[in-house]
Amino acid sequence: MKDTLAIFIAFVILFALSVAVRVPLERMADPTDTSYIPRPEWYFLFLFQTLKFFEGPLEIVGSVVLPTLAIGALLLAPFIDRGRMRPVRQRTMALGVVALGAIGWTGLTLAAVRSTPPSKAVDVTSIAGPEPWQRLTPVELAGAGLYKRENCAGCHTGQNSLGPDLLTRAKNKTAAELIDHFRNPGARVLGSQMPPVQLTTGELNSLALFMLKLTPGTASVLEAAPASALEGAMLYQKQQCGACHQVNGTGQRLGPVLNGLAERRDRSWIEQHFANPQKLSPGTSMPPYKFGPKDMDRITGYLLSLPASPDPGAPAA
Repeated sequence: MKDTLAIFIAFVILFALSVAVRVPLERMADPTDTSYIPRPEWYFLFLFQTLKFFEGPLEIVGSVVLPTLAIGALLLAPFIDRGRMRPVRQRTMALGVVALGAIGWTGLTLAAVRSTPPSKAVDVTSIAGPEPWQRLTPVELAGAGLYKRENCAGCHTGQNSLGPDLLTRAKNKTAAELIDHFRNPGARVLGSQMPPVQLTTGELNSLALFMLKLTPGTASVLEAAPASALEGAMLYQKQQCGACHQVNGTGQRLGPVLNGLAERRDRSWIEQHFANPQKLSPGTSMPPYKFGPKDMDRITGYLLSLPASPDPGAPAA
């Protein structure tokens, strides 16, 4: 009955803690994040602190030998102590051993806590889900920015529009056909009043890919996406960042995947890395970028807005 009552009390305490105390779920391990400070959970901190007293070849003593002896002593306790049963208050030796163990455990734990440098843990369970525009690839989001900058909707939206509704007509074309039309509208549509679109080949490709994704649902991206993100995506494409980095499942993986960058780096670090990559990432092949304040704010803001994973069902990068 006493054992049952003790187990029941322990269960009630654990249940109350699980309901009342929030334990954040941190992001997945990232070997490229040199600012993260690895530490075990609080109930293993005493063992972590013990390792500081045994360095080099003696490390096995603190990590294996001492814990094994302690567990072995617990297992052998019923066989070593063969005396008659006595009240707890009369078991001076046992109480002394327990008290010394508790003092040692508490002291080592507090020492480990005090010696741990402060770090900012990111609670990924509190991060709101990404907006639809954040799921677009850089080339598509850059295309959305160009669509808005060139005011394509001014002639291709509504019943009295000068041109066809792009939500339906663009789907019947390929990207190559759209790019040809942008460059020479009169050659593909006789009598067209549309002027040639004066954009680079890369920008035309981005615009075409965005238009091929246009639907009544994705059209709202133009209103939801902040102008800074659209401009940042256009700058990302202009600098050909996708040749080394992957975003939302597109691009190369010569460098780190940039999804979830806000969970690993802050704005100051990203700006310093653009200005002097070798200082923060020795040996990197990334060249320095001399962005002006406005462009630096645009591309940094865009990178910090990237969701943690390319799609809702994918693990964090």
